[in-house]
Amino acid sequence: MSEPSAASLLSEGFVSRPDALAEIREQVGDPRSGPGARSYRVTMLGGVSVEILPERGLDLGSLWYDDVPYAWRSALGPRSGSRDPRGEGWIGRFGGGALATCGFDNIGPARDGFGLHGSHHLTPAEDVAVGRTPDGDVLVTGVIDSASVFGRQVEVRREIRVLAGAPRVEVRDTVVNRGVVPAPIPVLYHVNLGAPLVLPGTTVAVDAAAHAPRDAEAVAVPWSVYPEPSDAVGESVWEHAGLVADASGVARARVASPTGRTVTIEWRAAEQPRCVQWLYPTRGGWALGIEPTNAPLFGPDRTGPHAGAPVLSPGETTTAGVTIDLAR
Repeated sequence: MSEPSAASLLSEGFVSRPDALAEIREQVGDPRSGPGARSYRVTMLGGVSVEILPERGLDLGSLWYDDVPYAWRSALGPRSGSRDPRGEGWIGRFGGGALATCGFDNIGPARDGFGLHGSHHLTPAEDVAVGRTPDGDVLVTGVIDSASVFGRQVEVRREIRVLAGAPRVEVRDTVVNRGVVPAPIPVLYHVNLGAPLVLPGTTVAVDAAAHAPRDAEAVAVPWSVYPEPSDAVGESVWEHAGLVADASGVARARVASPTGRTVTIEWRAAEQPRCVQWLYPTRGGWALGIEPTNAPLFGPDRTGPHAGAPVLSPGETTTAGVTIDLAR
């Protein structure tokens, strides 16, 4: 007999309240942003537990499924958006987590007055609201600005849906240019995975026409199979382009552990036509990043206007997003 769904348990009257199947706990003090920072812990029927971080642009912190952690955590202790003890910028506050959104003003190296990987992950969300659907899904919404006093006025409206009927977390962004000047809107969804999902021999599958290394260092670490650990500090970065989408326009990257656990990252290829992959096989580092993006992170396309990012005209709206699908 299969386990009944949340919707059927509710409709049959086997539970009186949806929070018996989908628990939401607000906490103060998350392990990435430090004392005083809010977080939401969402725990669902079926075994998914995810941490949502309002202080970090409604990005995702820890992610567990079936009592196993899937998200990577960096070596850094708590860092608030304003705390940068060594002057390292974005990387000095990068605690990892299942999702760290890069953009919507810059991705990659600092340029045009914007720092490494932009401001989104360091910007608190406003108007944060938590609710449930009739089927028992949990919705968390909020607004994150990408704005300056004398310049761009871009607003990101984020919706996170944690499904009750499947081990799946969906992130959807609606991006609006509320200003009077055109605004480049690069975005890269930095999905971070770690052990015990990521082990020597963990495989990555991305259906794409081209798989390009960033540099010679990347060539030494092939993208499709995670290597043995190294005692040298180094990373490998690849770009997958010419993505092959399904009939619904969805592209995928599938990560499979030797233990049998898998994660499938999904996104709309028309919204993010590239996927960057980051491998950090150093002992004590040990991370795998799957990063759907709408703009080049490196290469000749980045030398064009706005580093190859799409541009929103005043009043224009677009969408972007990523989905994390877990399996035993």
